[in-house]
Amino acid sequence: MSINDTTTLIVALRGDKDTEKNGRIIRFGNGANLDTIRGLAAEKLDIVVDYTCIQLYNGMGELLQGIEDARNQQVVYVDMDKPISESVPGPIKLPFVGNVYDLLPNLTDGWIRQFEKYGPLVELSILGQKVIGTNDPSIAELFAKESDYFTKKASATPLKEVKPFAGQGLFTSDTDDMDWKLAHKLLMPAFSPRAIKVYQEEMGALTKDLISILEQYKPDEKVEILDWATNITFETIGRIGFGYRFNLLTDRYQDSNPFIEAMGHCLKTAIGRVTELQVMKKLPLERNRRFDSSIKLMYDVVEGVIRERKQGPDAKDKEKDLLGYMLNACDEHNLGLSDENIRDQVITFLIAGHDTTANTLAWTLYELSRNPDIQKKLLQEIADNGINHTDLPTSEQISNLKYMQQVLKETLRKHPPLRSLGKYCKKECIVPGGYRIPADTTVEIHTYAMHRNPSVYPDPERYDPDRWTPEEEQKRSRFAWLPFSTGPRACIGMAFALQEAKTVLAMILHRFEFCYDGPDVEYDLLLPTTKPKDMFMTIHPRTDFPDPSEAGVKALKVKKQKAAIARTTTTMPTAVGSTPDHLPPITLLYGTQTGTAQDYASQLSNQARAFGFKKVTLCEMDKWEVLENGKFESEDTSKRVDKELVVVCTATYNGQPPDSADKFNKFIDAKKKESGHENILDGLSFAVFGIGNKNWRTYQHFPIKVNTLLEELGGNRFFTAGEGDADKDMDADFNDWTAHFWTYTLDAYGIAASESKPVVPSASVATTTQINNIKVHYIGPSNKKVWETAVLNHHGEPNSFVIVNKELQKEGSPKSTRHIEIDVSKLEPIGINGELYNAGDHLEVMPQNNASHVEAIALSFGWILDSVFEVDQASLGSISPRSLAANIKGPCTVRNMLTNYADITSPPSRAVLSCIAAQLRTASPDTASAFEKLIMPDSNNNDQYPDFIKAHRTLIDLLGSYPQIKRLDLSQFLAACTVIQSRRYSIASSPLSNPEVAHLTVGVVDDFINNKHYHGLASSFLRHAEPEDAPFPLCASFKSSKSSFNLPEDPSIPIVMISAGTGFSPFRGFLQERKSQQERGENVGKAILFFGCRHPDQDYIYQEEIEGYVADKILSHLHVAFSRVIPPSPIKYVQHQILANAAEVWNLLNPSDGSSKPAAVYICGSGAMSRDVRHTFSSMALSFGLANNQQEADDYVVSLMDEKRYNEDVWG
Repeated sequence: MSINDTTTLIVALRGDKDTEKNGRIIRFGNGANLDTIRGLAAEKLDIVVDYTCIQLYNGMGELLQGIEDARNQQVVYVDMDKPISESVPGPIKLPFVGNVYDLLPNLTDGWIRQFEKYGPLVELSILGQKVIGTNDPSIAELFAKESDYFTKKASATPLKEVKPFAGQGLFTSDTDDMDWKLAHKLLMPAFSPRAIKVYQEEMGALTKDLISILEQYKPDEKVEILDWATNITFETIGRIGFGYRFNLLTDRYQDSNPFIEAMGHCLKTAIGRVTELQVMKKLPLERNRRFDSSIKLMYDVVEGVIRERKQGPDAKDKEKDLLGYMLNACDEHNLGLSDENIRDQVITFLIAGHDTTANTLAWTLYELSRNPDIQKKLLQEIADNGINHTDLPTSEQISNLKYMQQVLKETLRKHPPLRSLGKYCKKECIVPGGYRIPADTTVEIHTYAMHRNPSVYPDPERYDPDRWTPEEEQKRSRFAWLPFSTGPRACIGMAFALQEAKTVLAMILHRFEFCYDGPDVEYDLLLPTTKPKDMFMTIHPRTDFPDPSEAGVKALKVKKQKAAIARTTTTMPTAVGSTPDHLPPITLLYGTQTGTAQDYASQLSNQARAFGFKKVTLCEMDKWEVLENGKFESEDTSKRVDKELVVVCTATYNGQPPDSADKFNKFIDAKKKESGHENILDGLSFAVFGIGNKNWRTYQHFPIKVNTLLEELGGNRFFTAGEGDADKDMDADFNDWTAHFWTYTLDAYGIAASESKPVVPSASVATTTQINNIKVHYIGPSNKKVWETAVLNHHGEPNSFVIVNKELQKEGSPKSTRHIEIDVSKLEPIGINGELYNAGDHLEVMPQNNASHVEAIALSFGWILDSVFEVDQASLGSISPRSLAANIKGPCTVRNMLTNYADITSPPSRAVLSCIAAQLRTASPDTASAFEKLIMPDSNNNDQYPDFIKAHRTLIDLLGSYPQIKRLDLSQFLAACTVIQSRRYSIASSPLSNPEVAHLTVGVVDDFINNKHYHGLASSFLRHAEPEDAPFPLCASFKSSKSSFNLPEDPSIPIVMISAGTGFSPFRGFLQERKSQQERGENVGKAILFFGCRHPDQDYIYQEEIEGYVADKILSHLHVAFSRVIPPSPIKYVQHQILANAAEVWNLLNPSDGSSKPAAVYICGSGAMSRDVRHTFSSMALSFGLANNQQEADDYVVSLMDEKRYNEDVWG
C-alpha cells in the first residue's frame, strides 16, 4: 500500500500460513529498490545472511521483477536462493543417546564425518543435549560475534565442566555476567602488545634455564618434549604473572608438582564429565572425591598466594606483576575484583597461559622435524635477527620473526588448542544455507574441522606456513582461523602466548636440533585440549645453524631497533606511556578528487604528531619529493627498512588516479620498467588506504596498484592495505583500519595510546582543541570594496551557462527528468582531435543550496545573510580540509557561505558529529555526550550511528532534533560543517554534433522518508537552473572516461548499449557520434539499444529521437522494456529483453564468420541493474556452451571486461 510516496507492506516467509501472526510490517520510500526490501525483510524476519541471497515473491509464488512489483503487493513472501528449512541437516537421532554412536570413537573426527556427509551446518543430539555445529567460516563468523543472536554461555557448552574449578574466570563466565564485564575491562591493558613486551627479559631468562636442563640429555635419549614445554610455560605464567615459583626448571629429575597434577587431573576429568549423567557427578565415588580434592588443593595454593601478597610490602604495587594489577585495578566507578574472582582469574590464566603455549611448542617442534625445508628457512630468519641461546633476545628481535609467526599460525591451524568453541543462540534466526536455528540452542564452531576444511585450506593435512603470508591471508575470511576465538571473547593472552612461543623456539632452535622418527603423533582424546600423545623426541646439539644472510637482513622491518628505541622500564605499563625519542619521519600522501582522501591523510598526520612523531609531512601524491629525486633518499645510512614511513590515502576515478596523483602514477609506471627498480624505494616502509565505491567494477583499482608497485619498487609493506567503501559507511571503514594501523604502529615503536591520544581518528577529532581556535573577523559595510568582493565569492568561478532546460517526462508522470543544454565553450578541453570532450565523458557540476534552506539555517543561528566575514587562514592549523573554514578563501557573505559552500543536505558524518561534540562540551554537555556515542561502536561493538542517520538525514534534521547546536558560533560552524562536493553526470551529447555545448539528462531526486521530502541537492538545483532572460551561470568541469567508457576507436565495431532511465544519457552521445561519422562517410558498425523505463506514456525519454535513429539506420535494433504497463508484460526489465534476444546479442559478441568484428557492450545505470545484466551474460555463456559451470561463465564476462568489450558506467 502506497500513501504519500511511502509504501507499507507485510513481509513473511514463503509458505507461512499465518501472515497476520508471523508477518512483519516494513515501510520504504521512492528511492527504494528490491535490495532495500531485502535488507528490511532480513532485519524484520531475523535472517542473518547477506541480503543478496534473499528472493522475493508475490502471492502467486512468482519472483518480483522490480520495485514497482513490490509496491503493488500487500504481502511479499521471502525465501532464499536455497529454500529456508525448519530443520538443520544431520543423522537420525536415537532415543536417549541421540547421535553419540555417529561420533564415536572420536568426537572430533565424528563431527568431521558429519560435515562431509551433511554439509557445513549439522545438528546432533548428544545424550539429550542438542548441538548445532559448523565448519564454515561464514557461519562461524555469526556464532563467534557477540550479537542479538549469539553469545557465550558456559552453562550451555562443555565449559560448564571446567567452571567448577575455573569459577568466574574470563574463560568460563558468561558475556552478560557482571564479573566478566568488569574483569575483561580491567585486564585488557595488562595484556596489550606493549604491556607484554615488559615480560620479554624474564621469558628469555627462563628459556636459558630450560636450555640448561635440556643440555643434560644425551642425543640417544628419548624425551617427551611436551613435559618440558609444559614446565617452561607453567613456570613462565607463574613467575611473570603472580610472582610464584613452581620450581619446574631446576632439575631434570625433579618430582611432579602437586598443583600441576591437580590441574591436569581436573582438566582430564572435565572432558569425561561432559557426557556423564548429572546424577553420577553427585554420587560419593572416588573419582568425584578426587576431583573435589584437586579443586581444593588449587584453591588453597592460589588463595595463599593472594593472602601473602596482600599482607606483604608489595600489596599496593599495581605494577609489580599481573597479580598486583588485579589486586589494585579499579574502573571509573571504583569497582575492583574480589579476592574470589582474582582466584578464579589466576587459575584461568594458569590453565590457558601454560596449556595453549605448551601444546603449540611441542607440535611446532614435531612439524619442523618432519619438514626440514621449513625448519631451514626458520633458522635463517633466527640468524638474520641475531638471536642466539646465550644472550637474552629483545622484544624487537622477537617481533621481527615474521616467518616464525607464520609457522606458529600454521601449527595453530593444524593443531588448534581447543577443537571446538561453544556458543549459545539467544534468539531464533535464519543463517546461511537457509537453516533456522531456534533460540536456546547450543551451537559450536568446530575449529579443528574448520581448520581442516579443504574448501578453506586446500590440502589441509599439509604443513605449509606460506598459507599465512599477508597476501594469502587476505584471500580468506578472518574467521577461518580461530585458535584464540575472536571478538570480545577472544583470548586476551594471545600476544603473551605468541611472544613466549617465539622466544622459546628461537633460543632452543639455535642450541638444539629436535628429531622425531616415530609414527604419526595423534592428540590425546582424553584431554580437553589438543595435546600430543607419546611425542618422544631426541635432542641433539645444533651443528647446522646458518650465518646471517644479506637478503634476510635487508628484509627486516626494523634492524636492532632496540638501540634506537631504548626500553628503560621493566614494570607493568599503564594505559599511557612515554614517547620514544627516536621515531622515523612519517609522510602522509593523498590523492583526492573530492577532498576525502586529503581529510583522511590530514587526520592521520594530526594523530602522528600527537603520538610523538616529530617529522610529519602532509602533501599531495604528485608533490612527493621522491618524484623529483627519482628514488627514495635518506640521511640514515643504516640498513633499516623504516628510515621513513609513508602512508598513502588515495581515491580512484574509473580505475585511474585522481587529479592530484597523476604524476605519481606516471612515476611508478616508468620506474617499474627500469632495470634495478627493485631498490628504488629501499629503506622506505609504507601502508595504503584506498577510497572507492563497490558499485564500480574498478573499485580500489588505483589503490591496489599503488600498494603493489610500491613493494615492487623496493618498499617494505608496513601494514595491510585498507579499503573505504563510499556506498556504505566509509568513515567507519577508515576508523576501523586506522585503529588497527595505529595499534600495530604504536606497538612496533613502543608508544602508548590513551583517551587523550586515541587510535580512532574520529575520537581524535573529538579531543582536539584546534577547532575552537579558528578566528573569524566580521567586516563592516563601510568597507565597500571588501563587501563587493564578498558578494562574488562563490565555490568556484562560473564558467559555463545553461541555455536550455526542459522536461523530458510526459504529462501525467509523477517523476521529473530534465534535458539540460550547457554552453561549455570556456571549459578546459579534454577531448581528442581538438574537441572539448568525448562522447561518454562526464561533466562535473557544482550545485547550490535551496534559498529557503539557506534562510532557515541563518535564522536558526541568528545570522544576518548579507553580513561579511573572513577566516583568518593563520588560525586554521590542522582543521579538516573538508571543512568550510578550510575552503572559504577571502571575504564572503553568510548568504554565499550557506548557498555555495555549506553541505547542509548530506547526512552528518561521524567526523562532523565528533567536531560538533567537541565544541558543545561546555555549552551543552548532554548533546556532546550523545554525539560522542555515535563516533564509533561502543565497548560491546554496538554501532548506533547507522540508526541515527536514518532519522537525521541532513544537518537541517539534526538542528530540528538538537536545537543546542544553534549555540555554535560562526567560527565553530565553519569548523564543523563540510563543504559541498561537485556532482558528476554523463554527457548526453557528442562533440561532433554539439562542439561547444554539452547535454545532460538529469533525474530529479525527491525521496519521501520519515514523512518528509528530501530533494537531491544537485538535481533540484539543476531542475531550477532555467535560463529565463539570460543563460544561467554554472561552475563545471569535464572528467574523462576515455579509459573506461568511450566508444571504440574503430567506428566499424558493433556496439550493444544497455540502459534504464537516465542511464541512456551517454548512449545518446554515442548515437549522435555514430550519426555524424556516418554522415562523414565512415563505415559505422551495427548498434543495438536495450532501454528500460516504467511506462511508454510517462518516462520513455527521448522517444522521438530514439525512434528517429532507428529510421535513419543508426540503430540497427531497438528493444524497450516497460515495467509498469497494464496488463503487465513478462518482459519488464532490460535483462528480460536481453534474454529474449539472446541469439542476436551472442552473434554480435561472438560472430561466426571471420570477417565480422566482435561487438563491444556498454551498460549504464544502477548497480542493481548492472548486476542483473552481468548475470544474464553469464547465463548466455552457459546456455550457448561457452562455459561448463557458473565459475567459467563469470570468468568469461571478466575476460570481456579486461578486453574492454564489456564496459560499465554504474552508480548507486
